[in-house]
Amino acid sequence: MPVYKITDPNTGNTLEVTSNRQPTQEEALDIFAQQTLEPQELTQKPERLTEENIIKNPMWINAAKSVYKMNEGKDSPDLDSDQEYANYALRYMGWFNYNLPKMGLEATQLNTATDEQKQNFITLMDMYDEKAPSLSGFGRAATGILSDPSTYVGISTFGAATAGAQAVKQGIKEGIKQGTKAGLKQGAKIGALEAGAYTAADNALRQSARIQAGQQESFDIGQSAKAATIGAVAGATLGGATGALGSRRVADKLKQVEAEDIARQTVEKEKPSIIDLETTVEQAKKDIQPEIQPFSKALGEEARGKIGVVTEDIQPELTVGLNKKAIDTAVDVLNELKIPRDPNVQISDQVFDAIQLSKTSIEYKDAFTNVLKRNNINPVEFAQLFKIGASDAGKKLARLSVANQRLKDIAEEISGVSPKETIGTRIMTGLRDLDNTRRGLLVSQIATSMRNFTAQIGRVGVNTLTDVMDNALNSTFNPVKRLFGKEEAPVDYNQSFGLLMNLTRDKKFAKDTTDFVTKYFVNEKDRLFTNYASEVADSSKSKTFKSAQKITDGLNTLNRMQEYYYRRGMFAATLDKTLKRKGVSLKEAVENNDMSKITQDDVSNAVDESLAFTYAKDPENEFGKRFVDFANSVPFITTAVFPFARFMTNAMEFQFKHSPLGPLSLLTSKERAKVAAGDMGVFSKSMLGSALLMGAIEAKREGYGGEKWYELKGTDGTTIDARPYFPLTPYLLVADLVVRSEQGRIPPDAKDIIQGLSGAQFRGGTGLALVDNVINEFSGIDSEEKINKAFARFGSDVLGGFLTPVRMFNDFIDQDQTFRTTEPTGKIVPDITQQLQRSVPVAQKQLPELESPTREAAPGRPETVRLPFSDIELPGPLTRQLTGVTVRQQKNIAEKEIDRLGLKRRDVLPYTGNAQADQLLAKYMGPVVENAVSRAVISPKYQSLDNPTKELVMREILKEIRRETKPFAQAEDPQRFAKIQYNRLSKNIRKIIERIE
Repeated sequence: MPVYKITDPNTGNTLEVTSNRQPTQEEALDIFAQQTLEPQELTQKPERLTEENIIKNPMWINAAKSVYKMNEGKDSPDLDSDQEYANYALRYMGWFNYNLPKMGLEATQLNTATDEQKQNFITLMDMYDEKAPSLSGFGRAATGILSDPSTYVGISTFGAATAGAQAVKQGIKEGIKQGTKAGLKQGAKIGALEAGAYTAADNALRQSARIQAGQQESFDIGQSAKAATIGAVAGATLGGATGALGSRRVADKLKQVEAEDIARQTVEKEKPSIIDLETTVEQAKKDIQPEIQPFSKALGEEARGKIGVVTEDIQPELTVGLNKKAIDTAVDVLNELKIPRDPNVQISDQVFDAIQLSKTSIEYKDAFTNVLKRNNINPVEFAQLFKIGASDAGKKLARLSVANQRLKDIAEEISGVSPKETIGTRIMTGLRDLDNTRRGLLVSQIATSMRNFTAQIGRVGVNTLTDVMDNALNSTFNPVKRLFGKEEAPVDYNQSFGLLMNLTRDKKFAKDTTDFVTKYFVNEKDRLFTNYASEVADSSKSKTFKSAQKITDGLNTLNRMQEYYYRRGMFAATLDKTLKRKGVSLKEAVENNDMSKITQDDVSNAVDESLAFTYAKDPENEFGKRFVDFANSVPFITTAVFPFARFMTNAMEFQFKHSPLGPLSLLTSKERAKVAAGDMGVFSKSMLGSALLMGAIEAKREGYGGEKWYELKGTDGTTIDARPYFPLTPYLLVADLVVRSEQGRIPPDAKDIIQGLSGAQFRGGTGLALVDNVINEFSGIDSEEKINKAFARFGSDVLGGFLTPVRMFNDFIDQDQTFRTTEPTGKIVPDITQQLQRSVPVAQKQLPELESPTREAAPGRPETVRLPFSDIELPGPLTRQLTGVTVRQQKNIAEKEIDRLGLKRRDVLPYTGNAQADQLLAKYMGPVVENAVSRAVISPKYQSLDNPTKELVMREILKEIRRETKPFAQAEDPQRFAKIQYNRLSKNIRKIIERIE
């Protein structure tokens, strides 16, 4: 390219410039002007912009104020400070940079902005681009990206559309800059915006087409940036009047750029590569793994010739290399265990399925031991059965390892060298079995069964709507996939209602299908039907207290029936969906007793989905596994705090996926692979959950629901406890948090939040409540007596689980129930006895009634409950058992306001650490609160206050009532209160007093 010499007419200085033509005089002046500025600019190296200093930068703040008025209108109220303007600009530019629809909208709106506002917009855009990365910036980016539809299109097209979106964003930003530089001509601005975006998008689509055709390896964002720049500059020249026609003329000019880039890619492709792209993942694994010599089919074929013909019982693909003795023994094992043999199912699969149960089932272990002895075959010879399977696929090597371990245990049993159980092992086994019985009894009430059944109805609705949305999303994105040459996802709206149909019209088909398929895979059947309530193993797993567990299973008949009913429906629906993808009809397979097209993986996946549907699946992530293992590690201790840990992990996973946070799971490769394969569940679950959350928030704002986060209002003034009805519960909790925050009321505490998001105690009534009770016992006085009371409370709460059926029986015989309390003595055994007495009918009447600090009468269950939308009244406790609905007594005005503000019982009357003293204080305080506080609440002066002020006033009123009523309680039992006061003295003072005495 030629070199030209230019002269500055003002100073006489000369410069040499390289250009394809002689610069004009105007261009020469611009060059010298730039040279004059550069030394000044270089004298002071500007400080790099950061999240901290940009909000203090005067240029950023001034530009923010201008853009704020541009967006919000010139009459919009001013913000309170420069920092608020600066933060506004950060949020605004974060959205602009990372959200394509937002960027396009703002670019279009710039057409009506003043020149000053446009310049300020460019200032914000450039300064934000120069700002150093930060955690806050990442949050804004994540918000913009997750709300940008082009992100999800990119995921479904393996990144091509995402790269195209970035190119379009680059085009829009370049168009804004060029349009602003073009002066006052409106057509030039519009042309720059249109052409910059159009040419970038046009280039992105054509690059994607070349990638699909195999002519280009990957997306070249640099090429799209060139396209955006050329389009914006040329569009500004052509003007907006030409519209899309002018943009297309600009696109023609890009062919030369593309040709150059393609040529460059060709040259670079010929260069040596550090990474050998032809090395596949499988080849890499072979290079780095130890050399393995698996049992080969060639060796098997040779062996078969020496051994002779195998039985007809084995399908052709397994006959190669199988030892006849091992096969005959395998058939004998299946016969011993009464497992039907299907020629279409690999016998190694069926035996492997059964051998896994030998670890937990004495029946299965004995069967394998007896059959191997009877056939005079040792475990090593029998293992050849699984080596054939292992030679077919690498994944079966893991199965071979499991089988070998089980066979090793059986070999030890046969040889008589198996390690004998120690006393410690037998004790621990017995404790685990007994604790399993306790947890089973916790969920044995009819009320629990009815609540779980009702809650799962909501789960069915969520699942159905999710499937419908999956199909809708696939219908939307299939044309995009078609455009990029990707396989389209199947769309079948009838299948969305498969679960619902299996639970209603087709429930017999669901049962027959589940029974037919699982009889060939006993381990999968075991996973599906030998555990209930997430954690409780049935009597088949019990080794020491089998009779007690059988009784527990009997008491849980309704609970098990409802849980297995839902599992069968989900199993059949999932298996049907899986087989349809392979072009197989589940209905025909069942009718024809044909298992040839149903693999063990299909069955295992259907079982996993069924367990997840009833919150009983083993967690897949490491944290969840560790939590479940910890919760089940120490019987009666960790299981007392977390009796149903597996339910908690499943519940939290469900809640995460069905919330606005759901798309964050796309950070894992597993979820991205699902989306690429056409599974839109991550989006449909998040969208549905977000819609439910928004609905719950609006309902809470309109006054629906009770004063506490988990309450629903009854038609007769009573309140219903909604905590057991997961998955409704978490949405009520979050909605209450949002509305309380808006209205300045106290939010739920940490215990409530954990309960709401995890279902920590909904199934058994213990868990965090147990911890809370112990903490209350430790509050107040400081003595050995306090420690004894705490241990007694913990012990009684744990042992009380065994009396759950007795409490259920009490609901049938006692319809006038008042809450009872104990009179702790500070001695562990008597205090535990009193606590357990509260659960025993008739005997509980001997305990004193519980006093309430907010009402005159003793609290209890409502004697009758009105049937919704009618005047029919039913016995309260009996209705609770038969429907599962827990109804609370109607609150007085004071109680409603205390709950609405978010005050806890400890805020009304702090615990002294002595239950009898607390009873006396509540006895005298309750009538005063019910009358005086109720009158204060309805007064016009109180009603005119805002919520924070109401809270302050309420605390002062309660404090005054405590002060006035305390002397009456002290007068009734002066020695008790004197002892409390004495124990609150420091240890040193008490020692001095005791020495004087």
